[in-house]
Amino acid sequence: MITMLKSLFIDKCPVCAERLIAETDAACCTKACPDGHYKEESYCALGVRVVYDGLK
Repeated sequence: MITMLKSLFIDKCPVCAERLIAETDAACCTKACPDGHYKEESYCALGVRVVYDGLK
């Protein structure tokens, strides 16, 4: 039951369902698929989210 609840909060690639790798610095937070299918950048100070879908 707990693992099912945790899986709702894990970000996954919409193409291959792999877990996204997150990197954070002072300006933005980046989440990317390890296979390169999907990338998402969040700029909290600007209130902007950029999604790159289908990178390959």
